[in-house]
Amino acid sequence: MFVAAQHVGRAVGWTLGCLGAPILAGSFLGPRWIAIGVGLSILATLWLLLWLPRTAHKAFSVGRYDRAARRYRLIGLLAFSASRERAAALSRAGCDVAAGKLERAERILAALNPDGFDATERAVFLNNRASALLESGGESVVALALADEAIGLRPDVPALQHTRARALLAVGRVDDAIAVLDGMRTGGELEPALEITRCEDLAAAWERKGQADYAADYRQRARQVAR
Repeated sequence: MFVAAQHVGRAVGWTLGCLGAPILAGSFLGPRWIAIGVGLSILATLWLLLWLPRTAHKAFSVGRYDRAARRYRLIGLLAFSASRERAAALSRAGCDVAAGKLERAERILAALNPDGFDATERAVFLNNRASALLESGGESVVALALADEAIGLRPDVPALQHTRARALLAVGRVDDAIAVLDGMRTGGELEPALEITRCEDLAAAWERKGQADYAADYRQRARQVAR
């Protein structure tokens, strides 16, 4: 109840601020400032609802994880709904896992209650858990089980496929991992950071199979994307 009231309070506060700012500006600075205030209120709302999440995702997609995490944190602090706040928290955890800040990621995930998650939220939650285990050198079999469950919920998401491929590599199923990594691009080009790690993992997989030339090709591809 308190959390719901908090979200309503944020929405009401933002709305009152957007309505009140032009009136106050007009009162103190003159009538033309009412229109200016209205324009600024609209821009501020677009910044919050559109620009901030898009630029957070863009920063994540190119590997600027700390910048993305800061923006997701701000989205969560200003969220008008529980679902938006949960999505921001899950995205922050993903940023921290990718940046190697596993303790902070675990604190974020531990504070969430997955019982009320929808399918997409649960898939991201499970994927973050699996990724954190793989990064920390934890139980790879457990990581694979989490990744499999996430894929069952959202089989169309390349980032989830990548986590499953990494878990397959960790348990020694190299051929299966290569098949998953190859299949990640069936839907089109991947975002740069994901494509770089996909190529690096393919290089590692082919090296384990004794195919040094294939491994070198994928490492070269990763360097080209990173430029």
